[in-house]
Amino acid sequence: MKTNKWAKFLTNNTVVPILVVILIIAAVLDSRFMTPGNLLNVFNQNSIKGIMAIGMTFVIINGYFDMSLCTLVSLTAGLSCGLQDQIGLAGAILVALLVGLLVGVINGFLIAYAGINAFVVTLSLMLGCRGLTYIYSDEQSIVSPSMAFAEFGSGKILGLTYTSWLFIIGLFIAWFVLKYTAHGRNTYAAGGNASAAENAGIKVKRTIFINFVICGVLSGLGGVLYAAQNGASTPALGWPDMHMLVIAGVVLGGTKLSGGVGTIWYSLAGVMVLGIIANIMSLKRVQSWVSTMLTGLIMIGVLYIDKILTEKRQKEGLKN
Repeated sequence: MKTNKWAKFLTNNTVVPILVVILIIAAVLDSRFMTPGNLLNVFNQNSIKGIMAIGMTFVIINGYFDMSLCTLVSLTAGLSCGLQDQIGLAGAILVALLVGLLVGVINGFLIAYAGINAFVVTLSLMLGCRGLTYIYSDEQSIVSPSMAFAEFGSGKILGLTYTSWLFIIGLFIAWFVLKYTAHGRNTYAAGGNASAAENAGIKVKRTIFINFVICGVLSGLGGVLYAAQNGASTPALGWPDMHMLVIAGVVLGGTKLSGGVGTIWYSLAGVMVLGIIANIMSLKRVQSWVSTMLTGLIMIGVLYIDKILTEKRQKEGLKN
């Protein structure tokens, strides 16, 4: 009976065995991988993508995705560095977060209330943010004049960066919202069947709008944190594939692109799987494009396996 329970758990949560296998392979390939310092490094290096993956998890459970993330990151990173001389560090960070909020509001309004296709809207915002980034930065890197900003980006508690602690706090908040609040329940319901949710009295449009706002704010925060870690921003930050890596991490974690299914903890696992692949490639001095290729292959394999397991669960459900 216990074996059946474990088999059912692994069937329903494919990211768990994938994470275990990736960890074993990484440990075998390089003895340095399993050292405490390197494991902390993997978590620290992927915490910002993890923060953005939290927002993307809300959107994908809702049945959508956000392409604007990659250039919104570069725009807010540039603003958080470039505005410090004019309005101070706190003011620059606030403006950057408000820009993230504004992009989320625009995405949410056009998709939820105007009924425009999410791919078209978020792709348009992606290109718009990229253009604004290059205009604002004059195609140059912007260095932060604040030592406090850089110190926050590099500061650590118990081996984890301040950014990693923000990520951990965000995970628990997101878990609570998705599991115990009306908005979380509405997100799953709207993503699973929008028409049925609407008929049940759920305000589907408002739910979609809020989730895009969450994603926009967390993407803006990601830009600020990248700028803090590097002490500077570049107009090419996040371009061209950061949004795809974030989406890939969330999907690897089992969140369905069709909506209605997903958990924040498995999004964490998915992001870490990609982080481990990048880390072992770095330790072995393998070119970055190989890591990108492996990520794509793993994504295809996971989605194929998940499709087979989903069909199996559906058949078993019909039999029962």
